[in-house]
Amino acid sequence: MQKNTVISAIRQVLHNELQCQYLDRFHAQARLNEDLYLDSVLLMQLLLHLELSLGITVPDSALNKQDLATVDSLAQFLLSQGTPAQLADNAVESAAPEPAAEFDDIKVHCFVSCLCEIIKADERVDHRPFYFGVWDAQVLIDAQCRLAYHAPTLNHDFFRRWFQRIYGVAVNPWYRPELSKAQNLQLMQTLLQQKSASEQLMVMLDLYLLPERENKFNQNPFPHYVLLTETDDPEQWFMSDPDFRWQGVQRKQQVLQALASEAVAGGFIFDSKQIKPAENQVIADYFLACIKRDSNPMTDRVRQVVQHHAAPSAAGPALTQLGAALHHLPVLAIRKYAFEHAFAFFWLDIGFDETEFEAWCEVIEDLVSSYKKIQYRAMKLSTGQLSPAQQSALFDEIYQLLDQQDATEFRIKARLYQLFEQWCGIHQLGFAAKAAGSAEVSL
Repeated sequence: MQKNTVISAIRQVLHNELQCQYLDRFHAQARLNEDLYLDSVLLMQLLLHLELSLGITVPDSALNKQDLATVDSLAQFLLSQGTPAQLADNAVESAAPEPAAEFDDIKVHCFVSCLCEIIKADERVDHRPFYFGVWDAQVLIDAQCRLAYHAPTLNHDFFRRWFQRIYGVAVNPWYRPELSKAQNLQLMQTLLQQKSASEQLMVMLDLYLLPERENKFNQNPFPHYVLLTETDDPEQWFMSDPDFRWQGVQRKQQVLQALASEAVAGGFIFDSKQIKPAENQVIADYFLACIKRDSNPMTDRVRQVVQHHAAPSAAGPALTQLGAALHHLPVLAIRKYAFEHAFAFFWLDIGFDETEFEAWCEVIEDLVSSYKKIQYRAMKLSTGQLSPAQQSALFDEIYQLLDQQDATEFRIKARLYQLFEQWCGIHQLGFAAKAAGSAEVSL
């Protein structure tokens, strides 16, 4: 098999199966993410179709391979997974080094990121403790038994209450559900005109309707919180998107269109003048309110979705819908990076070996990336092309991976809890560290 054959197969899958809208940019050096807009889910779908059509087994390592940056490097990688005869046939071809892909720039929680923007700008306070509430933030399952990161009923009262307790800043909702969309948009524009320089106006908009903004999670609609400010030009607004680490000028009418989407509703206003230094006791109370030492809600929800699709009934979801049911998993999985903020907070305050800190970051990375292994197997099960024996084997692999996810996360939480106890002891807080006899959690 020659590389050109694989490249042609890639293009065919993008056209016939994924209905890629950017094939006019397709060529050997086209970047999968930046040029063809393939997010992690679409890349997995592409790999799955190529695996089935070319008869090449795609290893789990491919799901997190950072050097699969272009069409050419993907083709070369697939050829390297072929049969010995295929490898010999292609031995004369070599791939030039490719730049690293950026499929998973860390985006953790847009609401929390917007709030933390003012905390990062104030040297008196540390934003890292506020991420304690993110790793187990609410995960939803909708009426069709699909995993979801957003729903109209979702509120952020837990974060709002604790943000005020920790940092002294009241986060007040300005969006009024009893008003029409047009009335709320008018209210928002009035607040935007009247707000002081220290106030932040947070709005929920549909990022999908801002095509010039990159939507690398390929969500439609894409509910997302950003911060808005007026500019000297009445037709332009300044948008700050802390979660995606982007800021710049947007045309006012485009933003209004994204705000008017029926898929979004919500917004808050808060003032950095209210920031006060955080008290360690309040941070300790927040940690205890957030840490779930005996459960991992996200993995529990994924397991629940899989189980519902594994035993379909007349009124339940079909197995062919399992892949779609886990479509939002990449958006949710990145919340686990919040553990890194917690380790960093304790590491910077009480100090422990930097090598250990880096090692735990690797464990967290493995936790995040292993959700892709589960999702890829779920997508295989959704093809309808597997025998009962193959389906059974894949379900066994998924349940084994879910158990491994639980074990990994419980280890992370156990070590964090030990560091928390040490931190409480050093600062002589109401929550005292355990007496001698508590074995340190090892990597």
